[in-house]
Formats: sequence, structure tokens, C-alpha cells
Amino acid sequence: MLLTMLPPQADDAHILLKTADYIIIAAYFLVILLVGALSGRKQEKEDFLISGRKLTSLQATTTIFSSRIGAAILLTYTALVFLYGMGALWYFVGSVVGLFVFYFFGLKVKKLADKEKFYTMPDFFFFLKGKTAGYLATIVTIVIMFGWVVLNFTAGGKLVSEYTSISYTWSVIIVGVIILTYLILGGFDAVVKTDIVQTFGIFLLFVLMIYLLTQPDIPKPELHAADLFQIPTMKLVSFFLAGFFIPMASPELWQRVYAIKDKKTFRQSIIMSSVFYIIVGFILLLVGLVIKAELPNIDANTSLIVGFSSLLPTGLAGLSVVIIYSSVSSSADTYMFTASASLTQDFFQKAGFTKSENLRKTMRYSMVGLMVLGIGSALVMKDLVDTTFFFVSLTMSLGLLVLGIWIYPKLNRLSVNLSVLFCLIGVLIPSITIGISEVRENLVIWAFAFCIAGILLGLIIHPFLKNKLGKNDPVL
Repeated sequence: MLLTMLPPQADDAHILLKTADYIIIAAYFLVILLVGALSGRKQEKEDFLISGRKLTSLQATTTIFSSRIGAAILLTYTALVFLYGMGALWYFVGSVVGLFVFYFFGLKVKKLADKEKFYTMPDFFFFLKGKTAGYLATIVTIVIMFGWVVLNFTAGGKLVSEYTSISYTWSVIIVGVIILTYLILGGFDAVVKTDIVQTFGIFLLFVLMIYLLTQPDIPKPELHAADLFQIPTMKLVSFFLAGFFIPMASPELWQRVYAIKDKKTFRQSIIMSSVFYIIVGFILLLVGLVIKAELPNIDANTSLIVGFSSLLPTGLAGLSVVIIYSSVSSSADTYMFTASASLTQDFFQKAGFTKSENLRKTMRYSMVGLMVLGIGSALVMKDLVDTTFFFVSLTMSLGLLVLGIWIYPKLNRLSVNLSVLFCLIGVLIPSITIGISEVRENLVIWAFAFCIAGILLGLIIHPFLKNKLGKNDPVL
């Protein structure tokens, strides 16, 4: 039986990567840098910004799938399983339902985006609900995307510093500089094409998870439906709502909808990527339960990393570190590009600070600035679970609003604006005054409640201001 001779405090024993592992990492980064350089050759502006709106089914499926399987799923979801057992599955149940709903909504968004030439998620708000709603959506988008960048940098830093001689600081810097390089060279085209490479790495990780679960010395987790309801009701609701609204309010997912060449391709890619996502999520649940049973005393934040290194043979454990590292990178580049696109196109361009012909140049400068901030933030914010809950809660504002606008297209602008504003207040104030660690599971509920309060207040006040608020909005 594995680890039966180890005392509890030895559960987090380190492994060190071998020379072959470093070669694999170096080769991986060399490949994506080469892909980025080739993507930027003779590239038109539309290719840099949105891949010319001509993504094929393979490209769309791999980029949607790989962008979603980053630190937020691999490490944070495993940490939730480690902390709450099968109760964490409610997050994934919510995600599955949310993806199903988004499929029907995305068909409408795709049609509108092709007609109006949308590039970012806030373009949707600018067009339907005006400048104020658009700028508020831009703020939330940038904060959310930047937050996911920091989360993935933090995960990558923890991963490499845990099992190599490279420090946490240098690990974050190395990942950031490499991602920045190929984004500047190839833009959105580089993100899509490197995602194909990174999807192959995620597939290998899936194989390693299956290998771990099939080992005779590893106890097989027993799944009981009753275990789903063992967590407190508020946590159950928080997990479900967080999972449900993430697809509806994922700016990077919207960009891929815009970039797909037609509705048929969208239908194929969203179905296929969702199937892969669901399978990986269920396998991660099983792996998390095994790690919790075998190594109950380790840190939840690094449970997947430590679990692989302790339960897999040495060679495979090193390979798992390499693959998780590539998965983290695949999400970080997506979120960095989306944050930069929103900052450049939704702020600088719409406010008149940059012209259309200078858009790529301005966007490259914004990438450099955001990357420096991202690296600096990752050196300060090191708790994966806290960081995830904070930014997921902010996502609630956009997700709830998008669903509300879809169900009730005539939702007035004042309600939209107040809803976003109230959500920011409902997440920021408890986080600052009480502390994220103390309220993290309830932040989603706070965000949800404040969003609804903003919508209701807008509906109450709007009739009195109707004559001052102008003409009716376009309908989705």
C-alpha cells in the first residue's frame, strides 16, 4: 500500500523534476513561441483581434476546452473536493446546466455579433444598453479577466516552486514573459493555435488521472447520492450559482463565439468542448476524493499537485507537473488577451484615446502593462481558493444581467447599470471589511442578492425618469 510507512507530516514530501522534465518544459515553451511567431507573419488586423472570424470546429473546440481547463478547474476544483467532498460537485452541476443554457443563448449572440461586428463582451452591452452599461461591463470584464490571469500565475508559481529549484517569483516571471512574447507576436491567432498544442497536454493529464484511478493499491472512492447534500445549504447554492453563471459571463468564451465562422461550427464546437469538460470534471472529482482519502493532512490549495507527486510513480509524477504547468499557461494567455482587448477596444478606442489604425500597437502596450501588474499581483495573492471565490463572485453581475436581458430584453438601462454597480459593492465591501477567507463561500450569495437589488431598484425608479432616459434599446 502506497505511503503506509509515512507519518502524516510527510504527506507533502517534494519531488524534484528530472533533466528530461526540464527538456519537455523547454520544448513546450519553444513550440508555443514558434507558433506565436508564425501566427504573426503577414497578419491582418482582423486576424490579430478575432482570427478573422473563421475558426474551424477543431480550432474552436480545442480553444474553448483548453481555456476552461486551467488553474480554476485543475487546482481550485480539486481543492474544493478536498475540502467539501462530493458537495463540490454542485459547482460542476451548475457549470453543466450553465453550458446547456449558454448554447441556446450563444446562437442568438453569434447572429448579432456577425451583423454588428462585435469583438468583446462589453460590445454587447454598448450596443443594447448604452455607454454607461458598456463601460461598467468593461470594468468588470477587465477585473475578472485580470483576476484569472493572477490566479493562473499563482497556480503556476506554486507548482514549479514546489517541485523544482526555481523559486516562486522566478516561475511566475518566466511564465509571464513567455506568454507576453507570443501574444505580442500573434495576438488572438496565437492564442487559438497554441491552445491546440495545449489541448494535447490536457489529454495526457486525463490519461494520467485514469492511470491513477486504476492502480490496484489506490482505494476506489465510493459515491453516494446522499453525500451531495452533506454540505450546508448556503454553500450548495453558492457552488451551483457560481458554476451556472460562469459560462454566461465568460468574456473569453464570448470572443470565441464571435470568432467561429458560422452557426454550424459553433454548434459542433460548443457541444464537443462541453462533453470533454464534463468528463474531465467527473474524473477530477474521483481523483480529488482519492487524494483526500490517502493524504488527508496536505494543503487543499496544492492537493492535486502533491497528490500526483505522492501517488504516481516518479517519472509520471514529473510528467504531471509539466502538463499542469502547460494547462495553466493555456488559460493565462486567453485571459490576458481578453483583458487587453477589452481595455484597448472598450476604453481607449471608444473614448477616442487611440485610432483604429493604431489598435494593435496600443493593444501590445496594454499587454505589457497588464502583464507587469499580473506578475506583481501573483507575488502577493497566493491563496487559490480565496482568489477564485472573489473573482467568481464578481462574474455574477454580468452572468445574471446577461440572463436577465435574454429573458426580458426590455430591461431598462438604469436597472442594468445599478445591478453591475451594486454587485461590485456587494463583493468588495465584505471582502475588505471582513476578509475574503471569512466570507468566501457566501460572496456569491452576496453578489447575487446585490445584483437583484440593483435590478429591482432600477425598475422602481425608472418610471419616474422615463422621459429623461431617451429612446428604447435595441432588442436581442
